[in-house]
Amino acid sequence: MASRFEDYEGVEKVLREVHGRIRVKRQTEMMRSRQSYGRVASEDIQSPSDVPDHATSHMDGFAVLSDDLKEASQTSPVQLRIVGEIGPVSRTKLRIGHGETARVATGAPLPEGADTVVQVEQTTVKGGRVSVGFAPEKGRWVFGRGHDIRKGEVILRKGQRIRAQDVGRFLSLGMTGVRVYEKPKVAILASGSELTDSTPKRGQVRNSHSPIFLELVKVLGCVPVDEGIARDAPGEVSRKLTHALARSDFVLTLGGTSVGRRDVGGEAVSRLHPDVSYHGIRMDRGRVAGFAAVKGKPVLMMPGPIQGAMNAFLLFGVPTIDLLAGAAGSLPSVSAQMKSEWKARDRFSGFTKVLYVRLQGERWDVAEPVVRDTESMSVLTKSNGFVVVPEDVTEIQAGENVEVRLMPGFSFA
Repeated sequence: MASRFEDYEGVEKVLREVHGRIRVKRQTEMMRSRQSYGRVASEDIQSPSDVPDHATSHMDGFAVLSDDLKEASQTSPVQLRIVGEIGPVSRTKLRIGHGETARVATGAPLPEGADTVVQVEQTTVKGGRVSVGFAPEKGRWVFGRGHDIRKGEVILRKGQRIRAQDVGRFLSLGMTGVRVYEKPKVAILASGSELTDSTPKRGQVRNSHSPIFLELVKVLGCVPVDEGIARDAPGEVSRKLTHALARSDFVLTLGGTSVGRRDVGGEAVSRLHPDVSYHGIRMDRGRVAGFAAVKGKPVLMMPGPIQGAMNAFLLFGVPTIDLLAGAAGSLPSVSAQMKSEWKARDRFSGFTKVLYVRLQGERWDVAEPVVRDTESMSVLTKSNGFVVVPEDVTEIQAGENVEVRLMPGFSFA
């Protein structure tokens, strides 16, 4: 157990070592396309057909053979005979030959033989004939078969989360279902004899922090498991941890962790004979956090004060959820300019820092630092993004560009 600042382990090492001992057992399931939003693709998803599956018109106009018009000019227009009309949902066997044309609507299939579309406003129609006074480029205003998507083309990569537009694409392609990873189960166990979920009596406080992480776990695509509250007794915490590990893939404990004598969480985890365990991390705030693997499953010991707990969740919880969920990539981010100067706390300037910011401006391109005491909930409620500041960076100047990370449920609803 770390007791001096130089004994704390770095964030990257702890994350790497614990992840290396996690036995990931992802299961897959077939999910109806309409219900697949937010799920993670467990395989590359390929298009079952060409889109469009036939050449279509990109404009209202006339379908023509470009060779018929190669000599056309304003002084010598070419006249074509109109032999039919095709709407956007028509299924036609119409064929045009030389000297012929068909009126087509936007999205309509081209008749056999046609290779080009002339916009209606560039023509003169008289009787059953259309006059064209220029030579169009072959293929103009035509979407060829497979112009948008080719059959067999990968339309979503393994590990990508399914967005609303992806759902629409699946349905437009006639795909009734897609294969995805099952949602990981993430348990939250609060530790503290003073905590209560009801109206607090003297000496008690509301358990207001657990719901934050239960909601964040849900919005990150997991099944939240509320393990309730454990008294500050290593034996009870250990028993509840064992129960949580049996019915979840990842356990987050909240409170009861320190680098002093009242390290209930650390002692409870040690009783379970972890595969690997780190306690005391070069992270400000939240240095008393711990991260372990127990029988191949991750356990994140988050401090009780809300900033330390949130920091631990952002730096360790989120990437671990991505690992378990099979999700590729990290949280989205935006580039912003610091509105005012920020400096690290002197005692922990060599730690990885989490700086909460309020993004401002029409384009969210200005970041105002939000700094309060470690137990201040206002830091989070006033923030909509955060900056991960490396160990070797101790200050950020006003006007300096920073990468602000965003998280669903934290940055936006």
